[in-house]
Amino acid sequence: MPDARKFLSADERLKRLLRDRKVLRRERMIRKAAGPVWHRLVRVVPLSFQNEGRLVARVLLASREAVIEALRPDAVFAVDTAMRLAHGVGFLANPEVHAYLAGVEPLGRLAATGLISAEDHADSTLVRPWPGPARLLACLVDELPPSRVVQGGYRVVTGERLGRELVGTVGPRADLFVLYEKIEGIGTGS
Repeated sequence: MPDARKFLSADERLKRLLRDRKVLRRERMIRKAAGPVWHRLVRVVPLSFQNEGRLVARVLLASREAVIEALRPDAVFAVDTAMRLAHGVGFLANPEVHAYLAGVEPLGRLAATGLISAEDHADSTLVRPWPGPARLLACLVDELPPSRVVQGGYRVVTGERLGRELVGTVGPRADLFVLYEKIEGIGTGS
């Protein structure tokens, strides 16, 4: 069987080398600029919200606030929704609701009351760089994750888990990690 790889010319190899060095310089600059924050950030074990259970996406047919209120007794809110409920600010620009649910019954109830669509939405991408309808992203799990109750009686993930979800959702973003640390009141000692 012939080798299907294309051999690169010296110019192509040099071009790739220069491109890779440029990427490496940028990554080093980011680590250096972030300093101690970067070192704290890379010690966080990322947690992938969408891989904790079965992810279901439904289009919101009512306001985000109405859906959150309807889910209050059943859900533990996660990712950006937890940050907004606990602190009034989020780290994502999208108007979506992220929640853990222990079963599908709340989805059926919300669909019956006209708050969300009855059918699953095909796009279950957690952070979309393109426009689209506001969605409820529900992670169906066997057991709800550890939570805390915040103002208004909403259950949100613990502060430590929120940091892990942040890193698992957006990657090693030092700017957002600093926002999370500041808002959660986490000490900055190394």
